Amino acid sequence: MIGVLPALSDDGKLLLNTPSSVSVAPDGNGGLYAALRRPLTRDSPRTVISDLKANGIRYIHGYCVDNCLGKVADPVFVGACIERNAPLGSKVVRKTDPSESVGVLAVRGDKFSVVEYSELSKEKSEMRTGDGQLAFRAANIVNHFYTTDFLESVEAMEKKMAFHIARKKIPTVDLETGAEIKPTSPNGMKLELFVFDVFPFTNVLCVLEVDRAEEFSPLKNAPGSKTDCPETSRKDLLAQQKRWLVAQGAELAWGVEVEVVPEASYGGEGLEWVRGVKFGKSGVLSGPDDIKNLVK
Repeated sequence: MIGVLPALSDDGKLLLNTPSSVSVAPDGNGGLYAALRRPLTRDSPRTVISDLKANGIRYIHGYCVDNCLGKVADPVFVGACIERNAPLGSKVVRKTDPSESVGVLAVRGDKFSVVEYSELSKEKSEMRTGDGQLAFRAANIVNHFYTTDFLESVEAMEKKMAFHIARKKIPTVDLETGAEIKPTSPNGMKLELFVFDVFPFTNVLCVLEVDRAEEFSPLKNAPGSKTDCPETSRKDLLAQQKRWLVAQGAELAWGVEVEVVPEASYGGEGLEWVRGVKFGKSGVLSGPDDIKNLVK
């Protein structure tokens, strides 16, 4: 099967999904690279990478976290990577809380790496530099730049990558009776590769730190959660767009929420037509014609 790997028991044995089939699980977002090389149809050798190259596309932007503030094909990020002749790039935000559950970009030995929060000891996670900042503070937000040449080279790297182990509740069967087993606690391991597992295989990595409030509001949790949920994503998006409007000289009444659609502005630019406007009603702003519906 494509895009999956066998699931294993805690002692490293294959788990069965049925008496006659092996249990499998997705191979992680690192499976992206193999997918890019896979033929698009059975009858054609075309792949995503071959199509990119055939169309003269040299640079790729990708991100693997649901993030309403993500700047697609950010010209600043792409431009920084191209200017530095980097085959690979990564955006980070500054980590300020040692206990935040996020991996950090660092140099491990002489190789670039993402060190997961579970791999950092409490002592290291709390280390600070002379100016009081966390020593390990480059929080990985899985927002990357690639050249198509680099993506072509990943196949050779994959054979050297170590799989990550995720302990999960994996439905299986009793080997003697064939009866279904639905565990209530983790009973096995899923094997995964991550997109950032390619970092140790490049000598040039362009790292761009961005403002968390402007570019990172992840959606990871269910509605009603304390963090990283639909409510926090909505709040962060509207707060950003309020900053855009105020920066252009507009005013928003207390409690008023105005959504600026992507067609109107990519990053707060091109909104000079809101100068002096006092928004008294919540709503969607796609152009000057919408203003009359959002003022008192």
